[in-house]
Amino acid sequence: MGVIETVFGGKAETQHRETETEQKYAVLLNAGPDDTATAANGFGYVLELDDAGYETRLYLDGEATKWPAEFYENPDRPFNHEWTQIKRRDLLMGACGFCANAFEVAEACERSEVDLLSGSDEHAPEVAQLADDGFELLTMG
Repeated sequence: MGVIETVFGGKAETQHRETETEQKYAVLLNAGPDDTATAANGFGYVLELDDAGYETRLYLDGEATKWPAEFYENPDRPFNHEWTQIKRRDLLMGACGFCANAFEVAEACERSEVDLLSGSDEHAPEVAQLADDGFELLTMG
C-alpha cells in the first residue's frame, strides 16, 4: 500500500482519475538533516503525488533550508536520489529566504540552484496565497 492509499484511502489510480485537475498539493518541508526520517517522507510524498498526476510543489522552510547544502556537500547522503528527482522534475519551488539566512545557508542554496523565495526579512512561501490558488498544504516536520 502506497503513501497516497494510506493517507487518502482507496487506490491511488482511482483517486487520481477522480481528482486529476482539481487537487493540488504544496508540501511545506520543515525537517532538516537532523530529522532525516521526516524529510524522507516529505520527499517521498512529493514524488508519489507527482507520479499519480497531481500538481505538486515542494517548499523548504525552517531547518529544511539546510538540505541544498547537505546534498551539495554530501552527494552520497541517503535520499539524494529522491532530491535529484524532485529537482529534475521542477517540483522544488525554492526555500524561505528568511530561514536560509537565519541558518546561514542562503549562499549554499544559491550555489545549489535553489531559489530563495524571499529576502532575509520575511518568510516564504505565502501560504494564504497557496491556499487561495487551490493548494492543499501538507506540512512535514
